[in-house]
Amino acid sequence: MLTRRFVLAACLGLAPTAPAIAQGLGDGAGAPPAAIPYPDVVSPPTRQPRPSAPGYDDEDEDYGITQRDAVRIARRRGLVDLDDIQHRRGVWIVSGTDDDGDDIRVVINDEGDVVDVRRD
Repeated sequence: MLTRRFVLAACLGLAPTAPAIAQGLGDGAGAPPAAIPYPDVVSPPTRQPRPSAPGYDDEDEDYGITQRDAVRIARRRGLVDLDDIQHRRGVWIVSGTDDDGDDIRVVINDEGDVVDVRRD
C-alpha cells in the first residue's frame, strides 16, 4: 500500500515539471530554438531538373517496329507458340515452337525485315 502511494505521488510530482522544462528550451513565447550557423558545413548542391522524355510521332521510323509487330511477323513465318522475345543490337529475336512442335527462332531487324529463320 505504501509503494502504491509512493508511485502515485512520484508520478503526480513529476507531471507539473515537464511543461516547465519544455518551455525553457525555446527562445521565448513558445518559439522553436534558433538555428545555429556552422561555418564548416557546406550545403548540398542543387540538382538540375531531369530532361523531358523525347517525343516521337507514330510515323517516325527511327524507333523501328514494336514487340507486337515482331511477333506478328514471326507468326507469318510459322511461329505458333511463343516462348521468348528479346531485343538486341537492332534486331528482335523471337523464339518458340512451330505447328510441328519443333523449335523455331526468327530474327527480325528494326525495319521489319526477316534476317534469319532457324528450325531445330
